[in-house]
Amino acid sequence: MRLCLALLLLWTLPDGAAVAGKVGWTEGAAQKKLKAKIKYAGTGVSGPTTPDPSPVVVWLEGAAAVKMEARSVEVRQEGAEFRPRVVAVPLGSTVKFPNGDDFFHNVFSYSKAERFDLGKYPKGESKSVTFEHKGLIDVRCEVHDHMRSYVHVFDHPYFAIAAEDGSYRIPNVPPGKYTLVAWKEFFDPVRQEIEVKADGAKVDLSLTRLLDRPAEAVPGAACCDAR
Repeated sequence: MRLCLALLLLWTLPDGAAVAGKVGWTEGAAQKKLKAKIKYAGTGVSGPTTPDPSPVVVWLEGAAAVKMEARSVEVRQEGAEFRPRVVAVPLGSTVKFPNGDDFFHNVFSYSKAERFDLGKYPKGESKSVTFEHKGLIDVRCEVHDHMRSYVHVFDHPYFAIAAEDGSYRIPNVPPGKYTLVAWKEFFDPVRQEIEVKADGAKVDLSLTRLLDRPAEAVPGAACCDAR
């Protein structure tokens, strides 16, 4: 009877508060300079390719670590690009890197959070990495300098990939004080202190304040552990 009551209470507990809002950005001189430095070269590449969108990733710093179920996701090598360009996964998840192109790729990362080199492999083969450390992993291809993908690894569930218009929602957040972080390729991460109450929090962020920085001072394209 007590077990049934406990299970009933678990099923009827309301969802936690949500942190939601919208992230805005305007690409300026710094981002254009960074993009201009990308070299489109390598087997099968005669000019700029068509990359997948690079969405905003939003998360809470200061959240307690939570044991989560690991996931298995795919980042394809297709059209001399990584697709999708950005993924966010729980700690312990595995990312597969299948090669769908008619030429070799070599997937690697020198990121602080996770270093690996999968070596060269041809079309039809797939290699994978299990991510055992939280952080931002900048993934590249040794054969094609322009190819890049970003794997965000979290030790808690309070993260989200924003929609194309920048809107995001992080559900079931316990009340408390946190630092909300927004990350987007070619921009510095933006951090804002927030307080989540019982009814949640609505927080809009803007990346436009980075436009006056010189290109060399704007991480996100060639590095880095944003946390």
